[in-house]
Amino acid sequence: MKKFDVKQLVICIVAVLAPRFCVAGVYPLTPVLFMTGYMSGVNRSLLFLCSIGGLLALAPVRALVKYGTVLILSAMLVKTVEWYFHRCRTGQTAVLTGAVTAAVTWIWRMLGMPNASTAVIGILEGIFVAGAVFLCTHLSFLFPDRDPRTRRPLPVYVQGSERLSGYAESFSRLSRTFTQMNRYKSDFTAEELSRMQNEVAGSFCVSCDRCSLCWDTEGAPMYQILYRFLQAVQRGEDAAGSAGELKEHCVCVDEMMQRVMQVFEKAHLNLSWYNRLQENRDAIAQQLNAMAYIMEDCARNEQDVTAAEGKLTAQIRLCLKEWGIICEELRILKKAGDKLEVLLYAHTRGKRCVSVREIAAQISKISGRVFLPSKDARALFGEKEARVSFLETTRLLAGYGVARAVREGEQVSGDSFSFQQLDDGRCIMSISDGMGSGTSACKESEMVIDLIEKFMESGFRPDTALQMMNSAMVTHGENNLFSTVDVTCIDMDSGEAEIYKIGASATFIRHGDQVEWLEDHSMPVGVFMNQKPGRQERRLEAGDFVVMVTDGVLEHLYVDDARETAADIIRGIDTENPAQFAREVLEQILLFTGGRVRDDMTVLAAGLWERNG
Repeated sequence: MKKFDVKQLVICIVAVLAPRFCVAGVYPLTPVLFMTGYMSGVNRSLLFLCSIGGLLALAPVRALVKYGTVLILSAMLVKTVEWYFHRCRTGQTAVLTGAVTAAVTWIWRMLGMPNASTAVIGILEGIFVAGAVFLCTHLSFLFPDRDPRTRRPLPVYVQGSERLSGYAESFSRLSRTFTQMNRYKSDFTAEELSRMQNEVAGSFCVSCDRCSLCWDTEGAPMYQILYRFLQAVQRGEDAAGSAGELKEHCVCVDEMMQRVMQVFEKAHLNLSWYNRLQENRDAIAQQLNAMAYIMEDCARNEQDVTAAEGKLTAQIRLCLKEWGIICEELRILKKAGDKLEVLLYAHTRGKRCVSVREIAAQISKISGRVFLPSKDARALFGEKEARVSFLETTRLLAGYGVARAVREGEQVSGDSFSFQQLDDGRCIMSISDGMGSGTSACKESEMVIDLIEKFMESGFRPDTALQMMNSAMVTHGENNLFSTVDVTCIDMDSGEAEIYKIGASATFIRHGDQVEWLEDHSMPVGVFMNQKPGRQERRLEAGDFVVMVTDGVLEHLYVDDARETAADIIRGIDTENPAQFAREVLEQILLFTGGRVRDDMTVLAAGLWERNG
């Protein structure tokens, strides 16, 4: 038995009271209320008993017999249609109920039953019943889903948000602790110079016969002289030129200078290791901060707006019923960027299968938004219950193509690329050029691209992802291999594009006949701990092309301005196919190099189009 809720209670009570409405000797509300509840998911056995009980208590026996027959015949016909077609639309139900009502009235008159209605009244009653069933069934779907009195914030769909917020705060505090611990040092303090001076005096001067004259006599200037010499060495001045004053007071000046330089080099090495430790702490702090960010993002999660979107919820439920789909659970979530997600847990009536894409098209038609099934959604709804999510898609869509050339003498390219379309409506284009060529450069650039993909799929912003990836590469540091990083993030609704570069080549954007290039001069990723990616913004529209290239494409053109030449090439490409676009760009670049490939070349091109539904 289905769960008895407020909706069923109201319909059952109204069905009991329906016989109180009598017009010209007929009781049209009885079949209307019965079929409305019958098609709205009310417990059918309970509904029948309530309808018969109302007739028995409030109507004469002849009405009980007549409308009891109408209810039984209507239910049998609807059930037969559902069995044969695995669904019965509201319009069909209304027509069948109205026809049965009129037919029973006509048969009642033919049999000469007392107080039988005239044929005209029977026809009018049938028409009224058909229209009322159609209208009331549609209205009944609004009843359980709209609650205008709800003022408090709607609950978060995913549980555990408070715990995630607590974890995020803990990670943020730990990150701040590591950050506060960091004190980078560029020069030695006066105390450290004094320690170096004492070390020189204790290890070298103590064995000299003149030690007592230089250090123990009252007013001996050796302390200030040696201290000034260490300061000169720290400033990078020539040691031989700074030792003039030292020569006047020390007979073993050459040996002392050698000892001073040894002590200073050891102290400088310790300073380098100290700063390296601070860099590692910075890397840990950045990782912890990023973890806190993603936990906070998960804690916010989607907002359940099922009740607030009552009209849309009702329309979807009605549509599913029309398609013969029994909806066990329906939720509407609001995601980032005010995008909606429809979560549906349902199955079909009988052994019929319904395409998930057909349901997505119906939801799109109802809502006025474009919905598509999620990437991992099943293709069909069947008699077995299944959970499927439908995601509101974006205004723009993108396609990409890539063309590559491997450096002469190498088997694999040191360049790697990626093209991602995320569920939150962002399109991510990434390209990385590993320093050098061959297998080692390929592994390095693949590692960079793999990290970017994982971070972006997890929901990180590009700048946060790049900073985390940079800190990971700093601590990686294997064989001193580094890679450039070029990331373009496009919001497929607004067309806003963010271009991030770390040591990467120029990115070209074609707007109609105009081509502009964006570049940033910085070191490759993993060189400096606190390196931040260069960021630029542009607005893209349908018909625009974004072309990303690696250094090998521009460095060997041997023209006055390689970027202007590449822009002319991109401006002259006459195709809307991104794959052909990238291929033609690379082919024309090779014309300038005489077909020589002196460095790995990669051209990644993406075009934008308006989505038509």
